[in-house]
Order: sequence, then C-alpha cells, then structure tokens
Amino acid sequence: MTINEVTFPSFDLKGKVAIVTGGTKGIGYQIAVSLAKFGADVVVAARNADDCKRVSEEIRTLGVRSEGIPTDVTDMARLQNLIDKTVEIMGKLDIMVANAGSAVTAKAVDITPEQWDKVLDLDLKGVFFCDTAAAKQMIKQGTGGRIINVASAAGLKGTKRITPYSAAKAGVVNVSKSLALEWGKYDITVNCICPGYVRTDINADQLDNPKVRDALLSHTALKRFAKLEEIGAAAVYLASDMSGYMTGSNIVVDGGSTAG
Repeated sequence: MTINEVTFPSFDLKGKVAIVTGGTKGIGYQIAVSLAKFGADVVVAARNADDCKRVSEEIRTLGVRSEGIPTDVTDMARLQNLIDKTVEIMGKLDIMVANAGSAVTAKAVDITPEQWDKVLDLDLKGVFFCDTAAAKQMIKQGTGGRIINVASAAGLKGTKRITPYSAAKAGVVNVSKSLALEWGKYDITVNCICPGYVRTDINADQLDNPKVRDALLSHTALKRFAKLEEIGAAAVYLASDMSGYMTGSNIVVDGGSTAG
C-alpha cells in the first residue's frame, strides 16, 4: 500500500444529527456550537424554551439545521418527546451529548436528602436515561451512533464541598463503561469528557475571586482554567470518525489537575 492509498478518518460531521442537553449555557452551549461548526445538525435541549429558541437560531447562522426542544431530562415523558421530536424533525439521531447537570456547594454535614436527590437525579439518573433513550433509537436505526457523557474531573478524585456532584460524576464515568460494553455490538460508542474548571457565566464570580482562583490553579499543571472551546474540541473528536475505535473511555480535559 502506498501513502496515497492510505485513508484517514475525518472530523467532518456533515449529515449527522446531534442532541445536546443543557445546550443553552456554558459547556453545553459550546459543545452544540462546536458540533455545528463541523457540520452537524444540532437539537438544543434545556428547560427554558426561550433559551432553546435563541441558541438554535444562533446555530442556524452556521449553515446547519437546528431546533430547540424544551426538555427536563429527569422527566421520562419529556425525555422521550425529545427523541421523538428530533427524529420527526431531523429524520434520525446519530449523536447524543448528555451534558445537563447541576451542583450544590456545601459542607457534607449540611447537605439535605432533598439536595442529594436533586443532584443525583439530574447528574446521574438523567444522564443514564438520556443514554438509554438515545440508544433505543440508534439500535432501531441500525446505523450505530455516538453517545458522549459530560462527567467531571471531580468524578475522578475527592473534592470538598461538592460531594453529591462528585459522586454523580464518578457514577457517570462508570455508567459509560458499562453501556459501552452493552452497546458495542450495535456500533454505538459511549465515552466521557471529564472537564476541569472552566470559567462560565455560572461560576465567573467564584473563579474571579483571587483567593479561590489561586487555590484551584495551584493544583493545575497548566496554571489556567480551561477554555470552553477546548471542551468543545473533545466533543467533536468523540462525535467524529477520528475516535471510531474508542469506547468506554474518558477524555480528561483538566489542565493536569488529576495528574498528581
């Protein structure tokens, strides 16, 4: 075989249909935009209908199809509606990005059962049922698919004051491995992204506090927070043919905070 006969996989996502949950803000927004920039048609899912509409309109300016579908991923009926509407409008589903999540910041002794349940329901149970709802459709289509779960570096190590979040994200990492084993025979890959700290509108006040910033970056090899587009790039990789033989894995995009 000559060098001209060697074929290479591509980052091109043209013709693919993706759902991104929690896709109107922060990491989810950046992932939705990143997939669209590489050609994917994108369904944006979040609880607020106006935000879904706004972001889908922005994405259409990139020359792809986009739709906003208000969804609460902890509500099984609304989650199934998300899948059904996506297929009705877009014709199929190729990529599911289960990103929707939340956290409670408090000392462990102050966490209430209600707070624990709220975080675990959205961050772990919600991810699992997003995955299974998507997989049922992908299996029905018979053409494989990509499932990408957004976990966290906090799911790979102990982290103070966000215990429910850390527990949920650790669960997402292992759920992804289990589902990868079940669905590999259908050519469905299941992988995780584990971001470190990323400055967004949600956490800007906290991360801009010099004391907090310096404490966090003291444990980060690159001495800076992640850029949103760096998380989006990992999602494009996992959604594309470039990661075709990767499943049950997690890409850690944390600037080295879990390296030592």
